[in-house]
Amino acid sequence: MAQHKEVKMAHVNLMADTVIANLPEEALRSVLRSMLATDPSITSTFEDRSRDYLRKTSRKRFGFWESSSDGLIPTKELQTAQQRMRSMLGCGMCYEAVPILTDIIKDVARHNNVLSPQLTKLLSALDGDIVQTVTAVQKTLLSSSGTRLFSTEERASLVQLHDSMQHLQSISSNDFIFERSFTALTGLLSGGDSSSGRPNSTHEASFKVPAIPASIETFSLNNIPLPRLFSGLWQLSSPSWGVASTKQIQEHFQAHVSQGFVAYDMADHYGDAEIVFGNFRASCTNPDSIFGATKYCIFSPITVTREVITANVLERCQRMRSDHVDLLQFHWQFYNDKQDIQALKYLQEDSRVRQLGLCNFDTERLEEIVQAGIKIHTNQVQFSLIDSRPVFKMGAACEKHNIKLLTYGTLCGGFIAEKWLAQPEPELFHGGITPSQRKYYEMIVNWGGWDLFQELLHTLKKIAEKHNVTISNVAARWVLDFPYVGAVIVGTRMGVSEHAKENLATYGWRLDDADQGAIGDILERSRRKQLIDLLGDCGGEYR
Repeated sequence: MAQHKEVKMAHVNLMADTVIANLPEEALRSVLRSMLATDPSITSTFEDRSRDYLRKTSRKRFGFWESSSDGLIPTKELQTAQQRMRSMLGCGMCYEAVPILTDIIKDVARHNNVLSPQLTKLLSALDGDIVQTVTAVQKTLLSSSGTRLFSTEERASLVQLHDSMQHLQSISSNDFIFERSFTALTGLLSGGDSSSGRPNSTHEASFKVPAIPASIETFSLNNIPLPRLFSGLWQLSSPSWGVASTKQIQEHFQAHVSQGFVAYDMADHYGDAEIVFGNFRASCTNPDSIFGATKYCIFSPITVTREVITANVLERCQRMRSDHVDLLQFHWQFYNDKQDIQALKYLQEDSRVRQLGLCNFDTERLEEIVQAGIKIHTNQVQFSLIDSRPVFKMGAACEKHNIKLLTYGTLCGGFIAEKWLAQPEPELFHGGITPSQRKYYEMIVNWGGWDLFQELLHTLKKIAEKHNVTISNVAARWVLDFPYVGAVIVGTRMGVSEHAKENLATYGWRLDDADQGAIGDILERSRRKQLIDLLGDCGGEYR
């Protein structure tokens, strides 16, 4: 009897195809996001099919801009090219995206018109796209033995992009709008030294950071006084958070530090955050007045050697334009691989690492590390009214070993704010909801659901009115009032939006017994104690 081969490609269900053909575009996106969230195992298939489509429909593109009386205006071809390029970055085709960017830059240079506000905004977005491309390329260089070299073809493609940007810079009569991405790309090609690519790298330091105002609450980290609100730079990792020129970012930094925000949190994978921070700090006459905390994150298996570890520290220093790292926070993905202890010992022995911290380590592993003789100053974990896991185990360990928590997610991606008070449950997979908000929404559901969350917001609103502050201030204050918390990290969209004045209102007051009681009544009705069983201890949701 003849054997029948297994069918490898299922027939498309006609009724399902009818749905696909008739659902609005936004609805299709919502359904697909829902499918990927419900069954993450199909993600690889989705990415494979996306790569197939992008490669099969590839063609040379021309005419991204048209000249008009108002200057350059974008064509439909530019929008299509940007969509393809961003799709490529999302499914692991970063090297294929580089020629598209090169063609766009060359087309800008051919026209070389005066920048209009509309064009400036559009090119700033493109600047962010190139930054994200550089970040994606950097990730491809990671290997189990450290960092690999570019292939001949990879380097040649990146050099073409670099040369096209350099040419555009040479003929630009305005401020070079691609300074961020040009600096990042130059650093990538030169082995990490980002300072060599700065158009104004020869400028002398000119900005003086004022003393921290007396109204700023501080905590002591290894005898260094630091503000209890850190500014998080993770939103520089993607243009989806908004984009700004280098000049706008520099001006925002100056305004920010002048109000007492002198501590910044970033990471090796937050786009060009380290470079942007390092360039600003280097422009200050008193750079030691600004504190930079970054991360060394190991997400893939590696073989730990002193050479691998010290090379990463060197890269952090080069990108931050410094001979040291104020606080290096270490993330290790694989608890069953005990090389993390050796890696931390190498970091502790490196004189360039002034303070050593952890990121998303649970209590058990934190204790193991301390028992191994490693001095840990901080652990960065999620901590909020919704996710209060540190209260149950981590807090006691931190007090025992004089370790301070640096907390993120304290405002749950913006959900703990007046904006969401008396609002219906959000459509989770709508285009207006960010991936970050989807994560925090799931946390809200696990904590107690949207109805109980609304009760919490109403309670926080009453407390906020009592103290003449905002809901977000109350949420941050609740976390800060724990003795083992050093600082809350608040996301900062440099050059895009400004919330410094609102954030300053977190300082100078405390929740009284009545406030704590009202909040406690809500928390007692939640499932917050079950979150450890569901997610694991701090950081468990990432493993």
